[in-house]
Amino acid sequence: MTRSADKSRVPKYDSAKESRRFTRSLIWVLVVGGLFLAGQGVRYGLNRSQLSEIREETNKLYSSVLGPDIGGSPFGRLQFEHGKLMASKRIGLDPLGVLAALSRPAVESLRLEGLTLAGTTGRVRGTIGGGPEGFRAYMDTLTDDEYYLFSLYKSDELGDETLFILTVEPQ
Repeated sequence: MTRSADKSRVPKYDSAKESRRFTRSLIWVLVVGGLFLAGQGVRYGLNRSQLSEIREETNKLYSSVLGPDIGGSPFGRLQFEHGKLMASKRIGLDPLGVLAALSRPAVESLRLEGLTLAGTTGRVRGTIGGGPEGFRAYMDTLTDDEYYLFSLYKSDELGDETLFILTVEPQ
């Protein structure tokens, strides 16, 4: 083989052609990278607006429970209020609350003769007129109470009156 044949097999290096190819590749990489960054920017904007909407709704809920001034840590304040409520439940039944629940459905013939509370349970003794129907109507209205659970412990009919003893517990 001759030297001229060797030279024809080796491709010539064309710097202008290689430069155009590099520039085209660089432009495509920049376009794809720009599209990726634009997509991430749109995603960030949507997530940010969704987050601000969630925060606004959460603050509305806090305001509905805590009032207009929710403070710097509304969740901590909710926990504090919940702890206070739970502490009052552990202490025992509220005598005024029990009496209020007993008197809500009351008729004129109702007489409460005794209320004994011990912790989270209690006993109520009293009489009601109207015979068995009057007592049944009174018990039906007591079972609808949302704070206390009243159950019949004992009842005796005394003519037109009914002597009853009820057990009360918080719901």
